Amino acid sequence: MSDADDLRIGRRGLMLAAGALAAAPLASVAQTQTAPQAPPAAPSLAPSPGRRMLGSLEVSAIGLGVQNMSRTYQRTIPYRHDMHAIIRAAFDNGVTFFDAAEGYGPFEVERILGEGIAPFRDQVVITSKFGWNIDQETGERLPGLNSRPEHIKIVVEGMLGRLNTDRIDLLYQHRVDPAVPIEDVAGAVKDLMDEGKVLHWGLSEMGLNTLRRAHAALPVTAFRANTRCCGAARKPARSRSARNWASASCPGAPWAWAS
Repeated sequence: MSDADDLRIGRRGLMLAAGALAAAPLASVAQTQTAPQAPPAAPSLAPSPGRRMLGSLEVSAIGLGVQNMSRTYQRTIPYRHDMHAIIRAAFDNGVTFFDAAEGYGPFEVERILGEGIAPFRDQVVITSKFGWNIDQETGERLPGLNSRPEHIKIVVEGMLGRLNTDRIDLLYQHRVDPAVPIEDVAGAVKDLMDEGKVLHWGLSEMGLNTLRRAHAALPVTAFRANTRCCGAARKPARSRSARNWASASCPGAPWAWAS
C-alpha cells in the first residue's frame, strides 16, 4: 500500500472517529425517541466477495478451464487422478466455475470434469459448448461446423452423460454456424431449457449483430472472447451496448462476459 493510500485511510479514520465523538452526547436523547422504521431492502443480485454475476448466474470471479486435461501439449495422456486432484483443489480454494466443451478431447475432458466434480456437483457451475461437426458415436472430427437444431439436442444428451449430471448450467455455441440462423439455434436451446437440461446459454466468438439477434430470440447470459495470457491480447470489441457487461475469467479457457 502506498503512502498516499495510508494518508487517505488515516484521514478517513480520523473523520469517522471525530463524528462518533460528536454524536455521543446525543445518544441518550436518541434512545428515548422512536426511530422511523426503514423500508425493507429490495432483494439484491450483488455477488458475494470474489464472485461475479453472469446475468442471474453467480460464479467465482476466477474459473478453471479444463481444455487440456485429456492430453498434454505433447499429446501424451496425463494421469487422470492428477486431473481430478487439480479440479478438487480449485474447488477447495473457492473456484466454482468450470469450463469444458464437447470438442475438447473430443468428449474426454467432459468425462474428466464430471468425475472430478462428482462430490460437489450441486455447488459448482458447469459450462460446456456445442457447434463443431463431431460424430457423436465415434468422436471423429468432420469438416465444418454443425449447429443444426436436431444435432444440438443430440450433443447435449451426450454431454449430460459424460458430465454425469442432469443439466448444463451454461451452454455455449462454441462457434457461430453460418449455415444455421442464430434464431434457430436459440429455439433449440429454448427447447432444452424447457426440458430442464440447460439453465443458461451464451455464445463464443460471435459478431455483435449476431449477439443482438441471439439475445432478442432468447436472453443471452454470457459471451466468450479469446484472450492470451502472454503478449498482446485479442480483446473483444466493446461497443456502447456491451460496455457495461461484467466478466469472469477461466484460465485455460476464454473470458465470459455477461450483462
